[in-house]
Amino acid sequence: MKTSLFSNAGRLCRYVILGAVLYTSVNAKLLKAPLEPFTIRTTEGVETSSKLTLFRGETTKQKKVMLKWAMAGQDNFTYTVEKSRDGQHFTSVDTRSVEKDNQNQFRWVDNFPKATNCYRLRITDTAGNSSYSKTLVVETFKSGDVELVGATPQVNLNDIQVDVQLKEIAIVVLHITNDKGEIILQQKERGSQGINQFMVKGSRELKAGDYFLKVVVNGTDRMLVHLVKS
Repeated sequence: MKTSLFSNAGRLCRYVILGAVLYTSVNAKLLKAPLEPFTIRTTEGVETSSKLTLFRGETTKQKKVMLKWAMAGQDNFTYTVEKSRDGQHFTSVDTRSVEKDNQNQFRWVDNFPKATNCYRLRITDTAGNSSYSKTLVVETFKSGDVELVGATPQVNLNDIQVDVQLKEIAIVVLHITNDKGEIILQQKERGSQGINQFMVKGSRELKAGDYFLKVVVNGTDRMLVHLVKS
């Protein structure tokens, strides 16, 4: 008995549909997979870094990460950018390409960012004394409605600051939970296209202990950071 062209076409369609279902199922599992938190601990020596008025990141058109920072006052400082994959072990990177604009803000571009990046500044004054900035955590995304999520989550120094770079309007929910999973602070924001900057109100008042910062954009988890406040 010969197989008709329509039967072959029907079988092919079923294979295509089955493949699409499997692909969708696998990607749904990947998207819903729980984020693995990385740990951020507070650093010592914040006297000089307390003059830091800006430290944030954003993506460029080439999908690189640009760091921006500024200092209060007219003191002369030397800056060393340090980078980490886990938020605890940092190494210095080549910062010969640091630029300063006419607003006294500094810029440095990371040409080789990963999906997760941790940065901090070592700030050295003219007497040779050094201190460190907050750790800046930057998550980059190649697809979807989010381009970047950045956070400076060292609660010993100030309230937690979160930057979200969006391709379109979105709802951003910021969660602070304790080690038992109980919500301590929660904040809902409406983000606009481009860079959005939010402060987690009350985060500086957290008592010593372990916490988790979660950033959720349009119902999808985008960042999870383990915070240790001493």
